[in-house]
Amino acid sequence: MYDNLLDASIDAFVHAMEREGFQGIRVVVAETGWPTACGEAAGVDNALTYNDNVVRRAVNGVGTPKRPKEEMEVYMFDLFDENERGGDEYQKHFGIFSLAGVKLYDLRFSSN
Repeated sequence: MYDNLLDASIDAFVHAMEREGFQGIRVVVAETGWPTACGEAAGVDNALTYNDNVVRRAVNGVGTPKRPKEEMEVYMFDLFDENERGGDEYQKHFGIFSLAGVKLYDLRFSSN
């Protein structure tokens, strides 16, 4: 049973790799985050909720339903908003900090 899209995406990838004969591969989430502005469901509250859940799961060694208690290496996207980034406007707003260096929300990188 899945209660979040991150777990479902990771386990779908693991399942596909196993079907291709690659057993026991270690998964690293190279980039995940949530925009704070300019998109559907974008906002500081949603960004904090999503990113806080990702951090807590990584820090506490919570795995996925397919691989419970397996530690995940996760890289958050992004530390700062990016005004020069191309693409849709929301892509410029994944930072924990604004362009001016002001903290947009209180994301904690600990298990507390």
